[in-house]
Amino acid sequence: MSDERALRVAEAARSVGADWALLTSADAVCYATQHTGIIEWGVSPFAGGPSLAFVSADGSVVALLVNNIEEAGARRAGAGRVLTYVGLALGERSPVADRYRAAVRNALDELGVGGVVAVEAATLSAIVAEELAARGVTAVTIDTELDRVRSTKTAVEIERLRFAAEVVDAGQKAVLAAARPGRTELEIWADVRLAMEEVAGERVPVAGDLTSGVANTAAISGWPTGRVVQEGDPVLCDLGPRVNGYWGDSCNTLFIGGEPSAAFMKLYTTTQRSVEVILETLRPGIKAADFDRKVRSVFEDAGVNNPLHIGHGIGTGVHEWPRIVPDQDVTIQEGMVLMCEPGAYDPAVGGVRLEWMYLVTANGNEVLSGFPHTLR
Repeated sequence: MSDERALRVAEAARSVGADWALLTSADAVCYATQHTGIIEWGVSPFAGGPSLAFVSADGSVVALLVNNIEEAGARRAGAGRVLTYVGLALGERSPVADRYRAAVRNALDELGVGGVVAVEAATLSAIVAEELAARGVTAVTIDTELDRVRSTKTAVEIERLRFAAEVVDAGQKAVLAAARPGRTELEIWADVRLAMEEVAGERVPVAGDLTSGVANTAAISGWPTGRVVQEGDPVLCDLGPRVNGYWGDSCNTLFIGGEPSAAFMKLYTTTQRSVEVILETLRPGIKAADFDRKVRSVFEDAGVNNPLHIGHGIGTGVHEWPRIVPDQDVTIQEGMVLMCEPGAYDPAVGGVRLEWMYLVTANGNEVLSGFPHTLR
């Protein structure tokens, strides 16, 4: 029997009148088949195009097309069938794009893909589009419907996200111990990454930020560099590891040594108050735009700048629909997992962001993150 996630993809395909869904984005392929691929590569240099997931509209067929480098991992995933082509081999001299095209053509033939096929507009490659057209297929887009079915999480997904949150917690605990004057951001980052990977039990890709100083934290984001952390620096640490195909996320803001200024504390306490509003307000039935307005009003009332979204969904993608922004006319539902990341930024003072992971429950919310927001 197909996994519930694949059945949701089939539902999305049916909702747009399609006979098949053909997925090309890494996060959607992972969602439908649990194949993680090698995310840090993007599209592999040994691939002629993106890995493909095929899901029939009744959910009875779930198949993967991958290159030979990813075959072993694909066979451990949740697809019923795995089709492959040679991406890297000592004796192979033909262009990899040609091999990929032939593999796409063979997969379409072998699976009997035809009629109306739902595709992802943002990531459909020219090769796949041309091969579909050559078969006389009618392509329709599925992006909006995929967002909808992926926005509420299955029980399996919630458990994956809980574990990703545990990995994040280890990283945030590590930065509290590692961030001190005289150390570089990269030295701190090494400790943080090691802590997360020890809990995960494997190497993990990481998105996010670790940046220090007034100008850098006020700029909202930044990867760690060789900058030496100084006494009196704010440090912004936003960690997003991907574990078992699912992303964690988080943010804490630290202050290194000395006493923060009154201006900095205004940014910090305002952001803390906004977190309290999130805890009180986030529940099923509220519109995303209304939720955004309630949280954003804390900053407006305090006269501080919050230029970002209030939050976003998370799952096999690190940023998923819905976004919590002023014009988002979508109703928050039970089973959504949202990252809420309010912050305040001032070029003369620095930046503050405080982010937790929230599961929307029947009557409110549950904080999945297990680390405290603390300055030291």
